[in-house]
Amino acid sequence: MRTPTRIGPAGTKGKGVFAAGPIRRSTVVASFRGRPRWIWDIPRESWPYTIQVGYDRYVVPRRGGVAWYLNHSCAPNCVITGTRLVADRDIARGEELTFDYSTDVDWVGFRMPCSCGSPECRRVVRAYRFLPAKLKLRYGRHVATFILRGYLQGRKARHRGPGGAEELRAAPRSP
Repeated sequence: MRTPTRIGPAGTKGKGVFAAGPIRRSTVVASFRGRPRWIWDIPRESWPYTIQVGYDRYVVPRRGGVAWYLNHSCAPNCVITGTRLVADRDIARGEELTFDYSTDVDWVGFRMPCSCGSPECRRVVRAYRFLPAKLKLRYGRHVATFILRGYLQGRKARHRGPGGAEELRAAPRSP
């Protein structure tokens, strides 16, 4: 069964993904599929849309698909579970589906201005390692598998980013 979603205008964020009908908690709303690639093998104009799936590997969602237009929120209604995005609570028709970009990125150079507008807005989105401990506890196991694996093994990744590059700066994922 397909999750009822639609892509539409999301104000200053460009386009976003919205619930076209009620979505129940734990429903899969998107899957991050594709061949994991090194960031330098991905065209630069696609970088803002990538999903990090390993410390040096990224997946580019299908252009124009649901995962392509998912926006960030510091108070998201969806969370990552493995390679899927699931509803973290019941979502009403018309609500924008969002997730916290910090939960799929853990390289030091990731920095993105945030204007999600939620009362919990952190103003700057950074890598998972920089999230406050309280927020990490709230997300629990709902972070990218490669991040979870590193933290469960008792070590934080020490990679400085794709290819060690500090110049990379993320942009909002929708045009």
